[in-house]
Amino acid sequence: MANILEFPLTRDQRGAKERLVKAMREFNAAVKFAAKTGLQVEVSQVRCYATYSVEPLTLVSVAANIPGKLPEFDGLEF
Repeated sequence: MANILEFPLTRDQRGAKERLVKAMREFNAAVKFAAKTGLQVEVSQVRCYATYSVEPLTLVSVAANIPGKLPEFDGLEF
């Protein structure tokens, strides 16, 4: 079986990877805490396009609401 060698990451890529790992841990902890406090947490994916990428980027949208209540719409979208 052939060994697969990965190209080494640049300093910026390593930093970005570390930031994503930290952010995901914090995000997961926040979702768990919100659920423990009784909030209904909804997570969805949002596709967007950027000038620096041919492929669409996948972002995360999160809403935390009191179960059975509709969130107030403030008219802001990104």
